[in-house]
Amino acid sequence: MKTIVKAAGVVTAVALSLTACSNPGAGRNDGGAGVTADGTAKVKAKELTVWTNAADTPAIRDVYKRFGDKFGVKMNIVSISADAYESQVQTKWASGDRPDILEYHATSLFWALNPAKNLVDMSRMPYVAKSGKIYDVAGSLEGKVYAAITDTPALMDMFYNKKLFEKYGLQAPKTYADIESICTTLKKKAPSVAPIWESGGSVWPTQILGGLMYMGSAQKSEDWADQVLKKKTTFDAPGSPYTAALEEYKKLHDMGCFNKDATTAKFEDSVKAVSEGTAAMVALHSGLISMFNDQFGGDTAKTDATIGFAYPSADGAVSAWAPNLSGTWYVPKTGDGAKESTALAFIQYATGAGYQDYVNATKTFPVLDGATPPTGVQGLAQQVADAYKDSSQLAFNSNLIGYNSQGAAYLTGILSGSETPADAAKKSQKAFEQAATAAGLPGW
Repeated sequence: MKTIVKAAGVVTAVALSLTACSNPGAGRNDGGAGVTADGTAKVKAKELTVWTNAADTPAIRDVYKRFGDKFGVKMNIVSISADAYESQVQTKWASGDRPDILEYHATSLFWALNPAKNLVDMSRMPYVAKSGKIYDVAGSLEGKVYAAITDTPALMDMFYNKKLFEKYGLQAPKTYADIESICTTLKKKAPSVAPIWESGGSVWPTQILGGLMYMGSAQKSEDWADQVLKKKTTFDAPGSPYTAALEEYKKLHDMGCFNKDATTAKFEDSVKAVSEGTAAMVALHSGLISMFNDQFGGDTAKTDATIGFAYPSADGAVSAWAPNLSGTWYVPKTGDGAKESTALAFIQYATGAGYQDYVNATKTFPVLDGATPPTGVQGLAQQVADAYKDSSQLAFNSNLIGYNSQGAAYLTGILSGSETPADAAKKSQKAFEQAATAAGLPGW
């Protein structure tokens, strides 16, 4: 993945509609307004606008509040729906609208914002040296770091209701064959329970069960995404594990494993359904553990007693991970020196003096060296940390530009019946090829 990060060039055609507007800060490493991104920025503005994900936890929101209170800065929070968050951000961006702080993905999705032109290069910020090797594969482009990643990576996993599993003698799944077996058992013994809750109405969750988890074993055994980047294979090649993932997803659908309203249901309802036992399993990412806690009134012990965590792939337990959207921040170039300086001061605070408070509030493990792990870590959070350490692989789609913004839509099409696995695989390859060519990737 280092090759793709260093050689990706300027994503011109991919981001054509996103960069048509003029930008007073274009092309300057200092942010375009005389601001130096090296950890020495000062608070100069009294007000900042922040674009955030509506599904963020209170711990994320509290970082804004603590910074605002400490430095006397009014933080105008623009909360954008988690459903189709990416397209909504890109639509606003394309119109020329810019926040002072942007919360966004550290995968290839951010390349479409044309970072060299529109985002402040934060390579010299102190947090980068404290972050290990994560910026080799995330949050960077052409050797420059644009993201500030503060939260633990999100693991793509299967949450399940322990009590249902115990009642019907089920074991946590390690493979998709196990998932099929669980589905078959529940349909026979508990017909009123949806074996798997799927959230086609929210779109993005479909890619977790329909590809990201399944592909974990292919990533582990052959670094499949790198083979695609090097033109050694394609999404739709004969025997492609990606096509197999789509076929498996359709098979689960055809077996009747999903909730009856799978094409329109929302992911928020999936958390409630699994917590209450009206659904047995749901494929989501680990960043949503707090939503399960909310179902139990914040009692993490009840959550741990009720909700289990598994990470099946095609051939065994391999957890796909990706940088967490929550707590990943960028500083757009706006040409307003006072606001850019203050936005950088926020990054300094969030990754420096304010980071330990954030870690303590999230009850998750720090990603920056020097911070102390919190006391009383929740059982589920500990399982996530162990899985990330012992058996994880970077999610296959993280740096497959083009596909990354379309994959969920293809899976949603298979769910609704408007796409076949074969057609979706062909479209995935075409979307990637077009974006790779536009980005000037090596060999494209």
